[in-house]
Amino acid sequence: MTWSFVKTGLKTPSFGLTHQFVVAAAITIAVSMGLLAFAISERIEASMMQTAAEEGALFTEVFLGPSAQELATSRSLSPESVEKLDDLLAGKLGERVKMIKIWLPDATLVYSTNKEAVGERFPSHHIASAAEGKVTGEFDFLDAVENATERRLHLPLVEIYAPLFREGTTRIIAVGEVYTDGRRLAGDLASIRLISIGIVGAVTAPMMLILFLMVRRTANLVTEYQSTLMRSVVEAKALAAQNYRLRRVADDARLEAANSNENLLARIGQDLHDGPIQLVSLLVLKLTDPASKKRAYTCGGPYDTGTEALTARILDELRQISTGLVLPQLEGLTPNEILRLAVQNHEDATGSNVRHQIDELPADLAPPLTICLYRIVQEGLNNAFHHGKAVEQRVEVWADTEFVVITVSDGGPGLVESNPANPRSRTGLGIAGLRNRVEALKGTFEMISHCGIGTQIRAKLPVTRTGN
Repeated sequence: MTWSFVKTGLKTPSFGLTHQFVVAAAITIAVSMGLLAFAISERIEASMMQTAAEEGALFTEVFLGPSAQELATSRSLSPESVEKLDDLLAGKLGERVKMIKIWLPDATLVYSTNKEAVGERFPSHHIASAAEGKVTGEFDFLDAVENATERRLHLPLVEIYAPLFREGTTRIIAVGEVYTDGRRLAGDLASIRLISIGIVGAVTAPMMLILFLMVRRTANLVTEYQSTLMRSVVEAKALAAQNYRLRRVADDARLEAANSNENLLARIGQDLHDGPIQLVSLLVLKLTDPASKKRAYTCGGPYDTGTEALTARILDELRQISTGLVLPQLEGLTPNEILRLAVQNHEDATGSNVRHQIDELPADLAPPLTICLYRIVQEGLNNAFHHGKAVEQRVEVWADTEFVVITVSDGGPGLVESNPANPRSRTGLGIAGLRNRVEALKGTFEMISHCGIGTQIRAKLPVTRTGN
């Protein structure tokens, strides 16, 4: 069920990526085609309009110029000139030219097809430009006041302004305005726009197709990689869960091994106490029995006092070994009391003095951790007594919320001067055993010894509490 959900979730992103690309590419190409078509049409329109303006200027010069010559000395046209101008649009020329206007340089209308506006002023920048000798042309939508009558034609008109010169001079005496039929020009411009759009579309369509195929291939690769990644994630989670279970099993096994080791040591100590120690104690009693001594003297043989001393020494050694192996009764004691008990037992057994500084430890430390701390103090002080000559024996313990740190040190000659034939203390469990105990509880252990300075055992163990 989980895997089907993963597969379903993987299809959506790839489709979304392709869909987004198509939409973005379509919008980009559409905008690009529109802008390019607009730019091309504007450029062509400007060029064609300039050509039309030049043609209009020639028309005004040929047809309007002669009739406007009297404006050099007058501000109005004679009826004859007006009639002559009206006749221009009555013939074949009227099919192309729809309106004619003549302006004075100050924008006063002196002639127009629409006679109602003659004599009024309509200032504009086109008239001002033509009065300065410039020819202009543009599409006129007849929205000006003086074009109210012409708007009823409903035709696209090309409006051309051209200067009218006094004959034989360069003096501008009037401005001619000609409106020509712009339907052909408008149709040509619309056709040019469509052709521009088609050209841009024909050029960009293969590019879009290539990009689409590339994006689709990339999307498929991403989908494949996502599928592989999700499978890897599922496998990694399974392995992590398995590793976690194995780690818990290993931790439990280490703790069980530590407990089993303690039980084994206790059994060995108890067996030593119940077996060899009892037998040797019986032997000592027999050797020291007055009746045995009397029989020895009666039989004429001397009493061997050396055997008694050797037997007493063996008994002492066995008792010390048994005492070191068997833990004292620790139940009901706090960790601080257990550590002070370890120091006190060492002082009682050796008659030496141990300086100690033990900070307040959590009262609910787990038993394996508490026993490990006890063994570190026991083994460290035994080494300090036997190898360090009991010089400056010291125990320090401190803790925070995460770790307990314990050090046992001495100021003796150091282990480098010890007898290599006897690397262990007589009652100890050995440095290697301590290291194994600490590492079984995920702690760190180190021993530092310098000639003439002394030896220090240091362990750092993570805090584990009862019930964890």
